[in-house]
Amino acid sequence: MPKLKVQLHVHCKEDPIDNVKLNARQIIDHAAKLNYDVLAITCHNVVIFNQELKDYAEKKRILLIPGIEKSIENKHVVILNADIHAQKIQNFEALKKYRQDKPDCFIIAAHPYFPALISLGKKFDLHHELFDAVEYSWFHSKHFNNFNKKAKISAEKYLLPLLCTSDNHLYQFFDYSYSFIDSDKNTKSIFEAIRANKIDIISHDLKWWLIPYVYAKMTILEIIKKVILK
Repeated sequence: MPKLKVQLHVHCKEDPIDNVKLNARQIIDHAAKLNYDVLAITCHNVVIFNQELKDYAEKKRILLIPGIEKSIENKHVVILNADIHAQKIQNFEALKKYRQDKPDCFIIAAHPYFPALISLGKKFDLHHELFDAVEYSWFHSKHFNNFNKKAKISAEKYLLPLLCTSDNHLYQFFDYSYSFIDSDKNTKSIFEAIRANKIDIISHDLKWWLIPYVYAKMTILEIIKKVILK
């Protein structure tokens, strides 16, 4: 059985915060051209998944998983297999209850140590029992990767798998980081395989000269987010 190529943290034009060039259907088309098997569109604070998008993805031979990147106590958390009730989560106690009420969800510590105010940081350590996986951020170069090294150390400490995603605020880097999962092509099997660490992560270094350019763009986006979220 060939391993599944997956992207489980993806944004699109319908995102209420991020300015992404491609809409949901175009993101699905783009993923199909890059031979992805599984995709989760995780807009900020809103679940855009619907039957029409699911059917469209199936025509492209992609399993589309519902998702959201939720701001919880001003920190970003990715919730997969999410429903609209996830939009109401405001604190980690509510996230704990959501997990209890919806045991088939899957929670990722998004870029936990990325140098940004919206990253989990110490709150990941405080609430690590709520998470199923730790994201290995796409934003790194050969000589700039300390925050991912810290994520790897924490993942090992708490016996959690690392998961590479695109977190594609800038869609041209969509295929820089992704994961291969040894699993059947259904949501339950995929989550079980990740928890069992049946996963290979792929993350390519950015060219050194892209680091300041991308960081500047990401910093501007973060300022915009803070203004909107207030």
